[in-house]
Amino acid sequence: MGKTVIPTTMVVGAAAAVLAGALTGIGAATANAVPSGRVDPGVGFSSNAYGTGCSYSMTVPVNASGKVTFWEKKPGKYPPLFIGAARAQGATAAVTWVPQREGIRQVYAVQNGKRSNYTIARVHRGYGTAGFCFAL
Repeated sequence: MGKTVIPTTMVVGAAAAVLAGALTGIGAATANAVPSGRVDPGVGFSSNAYGTGCSYSMTVPVNASGKVTFWEKKPGKYPPLFIGAARAQGATAAVTWVPQREGIRQVYAVQNGKRSNYTIARVHRGYGTAGFCFAL
C-alpha cells in the first residue's frame, strides 16, 4: 500500500473548522443560560416575612454558568433596585439580600437578559443585633 499525503493546509483548515464549531456550541450554551426557577429569598421570620436591615441568603437555580443579577421592586410601575450579582456555582447563584424598604417586594434574577418569575416577599421593620434579626 502506498502512503497518502494530506496537505498541511487541509489539516489546519479542518482543525480550525472543528475549533470554530466547538466555540460556537459554547456560545450557544451561554446564550441560552437563564434562571431555571424562582428566587428563594431565604428564610424569613415565621417563613413569611422579612426584616429591613436583616441579612438573607438569596439563591436562584440556573441552567448554565455565568453572571446572574438579583433585583427587587415594588409591584406596579416602579423601577427595580439592584441587590447584587454573582457567578453561578454549579446550578445555583447566590447573593446576600438586606431589605431596605418595607412593603410587598417582588424579587427576581436575570441571567443573559432573561428574567426569572417574581417571588413575592413581605418586608416589615427588622429588629435585632449581632446576627440575630427578626421582623414584626
